[in-house]
Amino acid sequence: MKIITSPKVMVISTMKFHPHPEYEIPDDPSDAISIGAFAAKGCYDAHGIDGRPCRENQFAIMEHRHGSVLEHIHTGVFIEGVTRALTLELNRHRTFNISQRSTRYTAEEDSAFVLEPYMASLWGHYGFQWDDEMGCSRINKPDYESLVTDFDKFREMALVRDHVDAMVFTAHEYEKQVEKLMEMNPNLLEGFDLRKWARGKARNVLSHGLETRGTWTNNLRAWRWIIELRSGRGAEPEIRRLMDHILHALRSTHDLYFDDFNIQEMYDGIPVWRPIYEKV
Repeated sequence: MKIITSPKVMVISTMKFHPHPEYEIPDDPSDAISIGAFAAKGCYDAHGIDGRPCRENQFAIMEHRHGSVLEHIHTGVFIEGVTRALTLELNRHRTFNISQRSTRYTAEEDSAFVLEPYMASLWGHYGFQWDDEMGCSRINKPDYESLVTDFDKFREMALVRDHVDAMVFTAHEYEKQVEKLMEMNPNLLEGFDLRKWARGKARNVLSHGLETRGTWTNNLRAWRWIIELRSGRGAEPEIRRLMDHILHALRSTHDLYFDDFNIQEMYDGIPVWRPIYEKV
């Protein structure tokens, strides 16, 4: 069993600009910026190799909040180490293209569980580890005995231990139900079809803390809005933590479009990001 305390995000797709043979624009090493500049210059009939540089053009687009231009630029990220509960919220943003790990086609008996930020901080602070042989959480600290004499610390340790053990229990119960369903097999299925049928029947006992992963693709205007909205104080801590990772990943490939985000404050140990150009 694996316990995850932080997500991972990697950009896995960007777009390629194909120059138009007649409507030229200045050269730029970034395909994304060239796509945005081509679209923007088309609005003003301002094509031409000697016109305003593409990067400068896109800075002006950001300043004037002409966000529709950014909708032509798509990028995809691979996200792992998040809960299925988080993706229920993330997938509500309608502009996403989503390919997410299935619970019917995968072996959840070998699954991982994700701790939301508060629980993750307690897990790390007290040095917890998951012990496969014992089948429970344990503290790997030499000063354990001194910790348990402090009531507040003991209560925190008990909370995170019980939290993790309860999630893992669902995986064990799921595995038992899958085995029983495969033995019953009322439809006389075989092999893969039987496993898929049994997993589909048993998966509702699994915790919302079950780890999931997948590919999420969106246009840059939507990415900016999602980060702006979901890194705010009112968003759930786990999705705020994810937005921090997504922002850093997107900056690595699209710096111009995300460098105006600044940390407004730290809330619950997670940055609240706000862009200079809001609601582009």
